[in-house]
Amino acid sequence: MKKEVVKKVLSLALASVMAVGCLAGCGSSGGDSGGGTDKLSEIMDKGKIVIGVNPPGEPICFYDDQGNLIGYDVDFANKLGEVLGVEVELVEVNGENRISSVTSGRVDVIFANITGNLERAKSINFSIPYLRTGIKMGTRKGLDEVQEVADLNDAKYTVAIASGTTGEELVLEYAPNANISYVASFSDQLLAVQEGKCDAIFEDGTSIDYAAGQGDYLDSKPMVYTSDPICIGYIKGDADFARYLDMFVSNMISSGFQAECYNKWFGSEYTGTLDHPW
Repeated sequence: MKKEVVKKVLSLALASVMAVGCLAGCGSSGGDSGGGTDKLSEIMDKGKIVIGVNPPGEPICFYDDQGNLIGYDVDFANKLGEVLGVEVELVEVNGENRISSVTSGRVDVIFANITGNLERAKSINFSIPYLRTGIKMGTRKGLDEVQEVADLNDAKYTVAIASGTTGEELVLEYAPNANISYVASFSDQLLAVQEGKCDAIFEDGTSIDYAAGQGDYLDSKPMVYTSDPICIGYIKGDADFARYLDMFVSNMISSGFQAECYNKWFGSEYTGTLDHPW
């Protein structure tokens, strides 16, 4: 797509994108005024976008046996380059340097499994979420009568959980009559389900979904009890670029690309919407 066409589309779609950003709960920072930068034109003139990704973290971003970066974030990064019609250069970042990689100009954007929050938004901007995660419940296969945490409120059910976690808080508040088996890690939770020592576990939704897709012993329940928006991170000061990235994410959701990508990597349907039974 030519630069002039991109800018025209941006202008026509501004109102709808701002509305989507408000509904999504993690829109771009409102402080952008243009800042004298034109990142979108710079990328298109260069014919390349440099994208920071954060391995290892299967299936979000990791190396395959041939040493290639693959995963959910990588598919989104490559899709952005495809839509822009430019080459994609992937740069490895980590939890400590992913924000500074943006502010220093080392990368143009990051797809680095980063949650958009107010503290981080002091340093960089965030798009609307291209992934939402949060605490979910997994149950042993076939336990259909348990669909939400309150259904566990019976002494006949055992929950394997780590102490001091959000999952523990949920069980203590909404299923106080359940038996709790305290374990140290997520792998211990999965082992307890496999060995028939517990009926349910609670963990980050992407972890639950991925584990459920890897075997036949765990069901991922659809309810999401917390909401953590995973967003594209990018430098402040460029309103056109902000609008374009919001438009990109919105289109990937409405077109079905996000759902297909999630199913491909996590092996389950995408259920990243916040819902509460109480």
